[in-house]
Amino acid sequence: MSATLAIVNANIKTMNPKQPVAQALAIKGNKIIKVGTNGDIEPFIGDNTRVLHLEGKTVLPGFIDTHIHVADYGRCLMWLDLTGAKSIADLQQLIKEKAKTMLSDRWIIGQGWNETRFTEQRPPTVAELDEAAASNPVILYREAAMICAANTKAIQLAGVTEQTQPPAGGAIDKTPEGKLAGVFRDTAANLIWQAVPEPTEDELLEATAYASQKIFQAGITSINWLVISESELSIIQKLHEQDRLLFRVNVVVPEALLEKAVALKSKSNEILRVGGAFIVTDGYLDSKEAALQKPYSDDPANSGKMLLSEEQLEAQVKRALAFGVQPVIHAMGDKAIDTTLGVIERNKKDGVRFRIEQAAVLNMPLIKRLKQQGAVVTIQPKVITTEFAVWSANQRLGNRARLLHPLKTLLDEGVNVAAGSDCPMEPLSALLGVEEMVTRQSYPEQRLSIDEALRLYTVNAAYSSGEEAAKGSLEEGKLADITILSKDLSEVPTGEIKDVAVDFVVLNGMLLVVT
Repeated sequence: MSATLAIVNANIKTMNPKQPVAQALAIKGNKIIKVGTNGDIEPFIGDNTRVLHLEGKTVLPGFIDTHIHVADYGRCLMWLDLTGAKSIADLQQLIKEKAKTMLSDRWIIGQGWNETRFTEQRPPTVAELDEAAASNPVILYREAAMICAANTKAIQLAGVTEQTQPPAGGAIDKTPEGKLAGVFRDTAANLIWQAVPEPTEDELLEATAYASQKIFQAGITSINWLVISESELSIIQKLHEQDRLLFRVNVVVPEALLEKAVALKSKSNEILRVGGAFIVTDGYLDSKEAALQKPYSDDPANSGKMLLSEEQLEAQVKRALAFGVQPVIHAMGDKAIDTTLGVIERNKKDGVRFRIEQAAVLNMPLIKRLKQQGAVVTIQPKVITTEFAVWSANQRLGNRARLLHPLKTLLDEGVNVAAGSDCPMEPLSALLGVEEMVTRQSYPEQRLSIDEALRLYTVNAAYSSGEEAAKGSLEEGKLADITILSKDLSEVPTGEIKDVAVDFVVLNGMLLVVT
């Protein structure tokens, strides 16, 4: 039997414990048919076999991102890039230049500012944004975390005043005099965003297709697409029909939109499936809305907030199971995790794999229960850095911070942990995620080895969505989804892992050059 594609002279890390490393592999159609040495693969090379000589380059199972908002990422790619701003004056100049190219009243949207890079070491004020563009509404998102800065026109169009109360899980910055400072955090950022006009479906389709190209260029062959709005369901369907999905998609829809996803679910195949229902039990740590068993250390009157009662959570879980999809449950605080595990314990069934998104504040009894219930924990590594560096987790949680995202402990206790990006709220890059986990600064005993970190983006990620029989490791009979790197990650300084280039991607057995 001749292979359609053979990869030889490679440094193959299979993620298969029975055969951790190999030199070559053979593919026929969209499946791997042999993994071994160059000599093992030679009999599979025929006249029509395409042979890729890699000269020692590193071959990995295709990266899997377990949490990405593709349509929102597409929108962000069309926005003003603020990552180069070193001061608020730089930020103002970028806005002024953009305003020159736009009609008045058109929204200026940007992303990428970070006050830690500014000489002023603070976010921009509403007055500073007004100075840069008084005639255009302006909304600028921070580089990491869900924070935006807005000018007066944007705030007025959003109908926000000094009397507006932040929604659950959000915060509105104010001056000492009680005036709006122009910065909106977490769910409060949606107060401004809801005033931004929706793009047309064609505009959103093209933006999402562009985002798909960027995801492919990052070496990602599978994603869990976290849907935010109903319009995304038709976008996904159209991209699939037009063969513009450059990766496999596991669609995770909000539980409230399950019925709207029936048509898309009926079209499930090896490239596209509707596999999850997203359920939110509590808020986020940075806004002190994650539900804790004991109050925040720096806010003794506040223990966060459950957004669902236990009965409501159980009802939503039952709906997801009845629909035939995996419950994907956001539970960040230890109280929310405890409540979620109680629901899982009562609804566990053969063949059902529960997934807890961002299970952050943990303790050993909870970790033991996660293992007992076979629950999967999915995390976004860059968020971990943000929690400690930006949101002062040690101050907010005290001693509990020791087991905030305790990745090493979870793995050692036998809990399956998988990783994603939360793009566009955090940067899109599995390699950046690996670097973050390997170089973790807070509680370095929770650092992972490179191979452990890679498993979170490969075999563990496949397991998290119940697809480990088909992908996640390079084994005979599995789908030929492969990421090929220019260098071995173990041979570069750990602080440069994110900079290693993706040279090739094999998706469904087809070799694609990343440019």
